[in-house]
Amino acid sequence: MVATRGQHLLGKVLDSWQLEKLLGYGGSSAVFLAQREGVERKVAIKVFLPRANSDPQMLRDFHRRFLREAEATSELDHPHILPIHSYGEEDGFPYIIMPYLSGGTLAEYVKLNGPLSLEETQRYLAQISEALDYAHEHGRIHCDVKPANILLDGEGNVFLSDFGIARAMQINPEDDQATAIPEVLMGTPDYISPEQALGHALDGRSDIYSLGVTLFFLLAGHPPFRADSSIAMALLHVHEAPPSLCFIRDDVSPDIDDVVQRALGKQAADRFQTAGEFSEAFTLAVAAAPEWQREQQASGNSDHLLGRVNNYKPAEPIIHVKQLQHYRSTGTGRNSRSRRRLVIAVLVVLLVVIGGLLLHNSLALSSLVARRPTATPTPHIPLKPLVIEDALAPQYQNFWPTSSTFVFTNGQYHIQNKSPQSVALAFFDSHQFRDFRLSVTLNEVRGSHSGGDFSGLAFRSATDQSHYYVFAVLSGNPGLYEFLRYDGQWQTLDSGNLLSLTTSNAQNVTLQVVANGLQLAFYVNGQQVTAPVLDKSSLSLATGQIGLYVEAQDTEAAFSHLRIESLR
Repeated sequence: MVATRGQHLLGKVLDSWQLEKLLGYGGSSAVFLAQREGVERKVAIKVFLPRANSDPQMLRDFHRRFLREAEATSELDHPHILPIHSYGEEDGFPYIIMPYLSGGTLAEYVKLNGPLSLEETQRYLAQISEALDYAHEHGRIHCDVKPANILLDGEGNVFLSDFGIARAMQINPEDDQATAIPEVLMGTPDYISPEQALGHALDGRSDIYSLGVTLFFLLAGHPPFRADSSIAMALLHVHEAPPSLCFIRDDVSPDIDDVVQRALGKQAADRFQTAGEFSEAFTLAVAAAPEWQREQQASGNSDHLLGRVNNYKPAEPIIHVKQLQHYRSTGTGRNSRSRRRLVIAVLVVLLVVIGGLLLHNSLALSSLVARRPTATPTPHIPLKPLVIEDALAPQYQNFWPTSSTFVFTNGQYHIQNKSPQSVALAFFDSHQFRDFRLSVTLNEVRGSHSGGDFSGLAFRSATDQSHYYVFAVLSGNPGLYEFLRYDGQWQTLDSGNLLSLTTSNAQNVTLQVVANGLQLAFYVNGQQVTAPVLDKSSLSLATGQIGLYVEAQDTEAAFSHLRIESLR
């Protein structure tokens, strides 16, 4: 059993240190508290355990590479990098001997005490940034920056650990052969950079992305993305925009949020180019936050979303109409076209690369699990639940596209599909929603009467609309509903009749979606239309934007009272 992994080594002696206690374990390693006879101090020893399915050549290659990397990394000498006392291999077990810090990891600290204050986060970020810049200047990329690899000494100091799997960074970045990563162990999926997930060449800016994810965790208490598999998580880092911290914490100003968003840029060139630059920008934003809060209080505006509207400039273009991948003849069936060759090629290459890297992930260093730090606990920072009573109200209209196709009029948002082969989509361009309760009132102003004039809600959409869910209804007698997933082609996940639409007022309906993890429930006019649906496929969607959907050409729908309530 996994729970006992490494316990068979208790009592074993490595380099004259006896393994006394199992502190933690992971997929490929275990961390022990160790004591040497005649020495008062204790150390932490990380022992790499061979996998049952590892062939001898794979083990030899890993041992050789690990010892080479450990030797180079042991030369790093910085006050905020956990030093390596020694390393070696004994009885087939490679090991690293490190100082034992009683404060535990930042991951454990946040789980015990909740999100950190802005000031404490700033202090830790400065220390970690100094360590990363030092490592980058000495040609080392960490490749696995995360809260579980940042240790506390109980006196307010943090130490970046697990440099044992860091790779050498070629000084000449134009040498693509040298910067490629065939031997680099993939980092933790929750914290990897897009280029690391794709298997591209790395430099220090990959660590800056992971540091940005770490900062998000320290402030929110959770990473920006959640997925049910490592590959799905990697795809989120590659394609999805992170949610705004303004919607999570009351004390996060737009300037602070902008700093985090920049650190999480999908392209390395769009991020801060050094960790120190990242830390300095965050420090300036935190220093300016009290003045911003005073301005908010003076204006009586406590809604961060409204506070950002004044300075919000929507991207152009916001909406890209996607090609309709199906033909509807009767309104009760859907015949999917084949996936476009380009989409197939991209997905196959991406999955092969990520899958190959994930084979190496089992050898990645696991984090130390230590006891609660002795420092004074951080005051609990309450997270801010997000409730938007009407996302179509005038104060939110800047977050929606407007054109001849998308028009606000008479308190409603009209969408008219003018394309013969495409659907029309409009997304609320402000936030990535994970679990939520969503409702909207829909009125079909004009129908194509072709059996395809479905209208409704789109949700958990990628920002480039490459994949999303749709819950839509076909008004008429009898009415119909469909729950679809678009991922390059259309997949019908559920469909059926709507007796509630057989009234004389069938064109005016209220739709509701409740999303809780993979379980999704759907309601029309307050009545649940089907049992909750589970999308357990590998293409299931965990988070994304919320929007509105009109399917067939010459169909026009008017939407109003769009209420959004996040559930976490």
